[in-house]
Amino acid sequence: MFNKHILTALLLLLLQTVAAPLCAATRVFLASRLEFTPALLDMLRRTLAKKIVVNDTIILQPFENSVAVREASGSMILLEQGMDNSQLPAEHVDLNVCVDLVWVLAASLRVPDLPPADSLSGEQFAGLLQTLKEQSPDRYPWFESLSSRVTLRNFDVVFAEAASATGVIANVAKLPFWQQSDSIAFLYRAIEEHYLNPFSIESDLGLAMNVFAAEDAMFVSHWVPAEFLDDERLCRENMGKVRLLPFPVLNNKKFLRIRLRLYGLPSVSSRSVEAVELSDDERFIDLDYKADSDWIEKKSADKYDALIVGGF
Repeated sequence: MFNKHILTALLLLLLQTVAAPLCAATRVFLASRLEFTPALLDMLRRTLAKKIVVNDTIILQPFENSVAVREASGSMILLEQGMDNSQLPAEHVDLNVCVDLVWVLAASLRVPDLPPADSLSGEQFAGLLQTLKEQSPDRYPWFESLSSRVTLRNFDVVFAEAASATGVIANVAKLPFWQQSDSIAFLYRAIEEHYLNPFSIESDLGLAMNVFAAEDAMFVSHWVPAEFLDDERLCRENMGKVRLLPFPVLNNKKFLRIRLRLYGLPSVSSRSVEAVELSDDERFIDLDYKADSDWIEKKSADKYDALIVGGF
């Protein structure tokens, strides 16, 4: 018969052996301009898990500031391309693993008469909003995260791209929101016409995504892994019944994109093939981290104030 102390020790060892795989985790730190909401972190975690070979759970942890990058020695780091990588721990190397995130207009498939095409014109978007408003006069069909300086910058970029493509620069203040040539005028008019929820002005990305997930809005813009654009099953598993569209202002039907590059110890292996260059896919407009950071620092406050008072 076993001594009770030996038996207890064996039981504890068995419990530790069983529990260890459940508790093991690979920590990956994130450094980017983006607001990483719980939903976005989950999508990113699942995408990254398909690119690196680990046998345990991946935990993504956003940095609070760039200085913290130096404190991540031994862990993997996802760094937005364009950010200064000189602060990375000395032993870290580029693992040739990339995750692309794209800014999309998410449309609920509950929207009546949502076209089956992969894009909407501004006029089609306005028509769908009008239909939804007529069906539910007390509800706003569209919600945004306009307290986010990144979101404001995204709108600024798409309008600049649209103006560059069409040559349209003049302000058309008396026309409906979808014909505006300025991002702030576009958003302000959409609020005035009761399509865009005015609480968007005070909302961050997390709230906007939650409002959409709760079906209190039928449209919202946010970030998703680029793989979701080409895999409807993957999109449904992570986001439910939605369609991912380029923002309707962009007549060239392109998505804004950023790239996250993975750094870590050379011993980390991956499933990915050699990373493609950013310019390889014509569907995307690649954002410039430095230009965006300069705009956010110097112009975002004035743009936000203009959105509140209509001073555009």
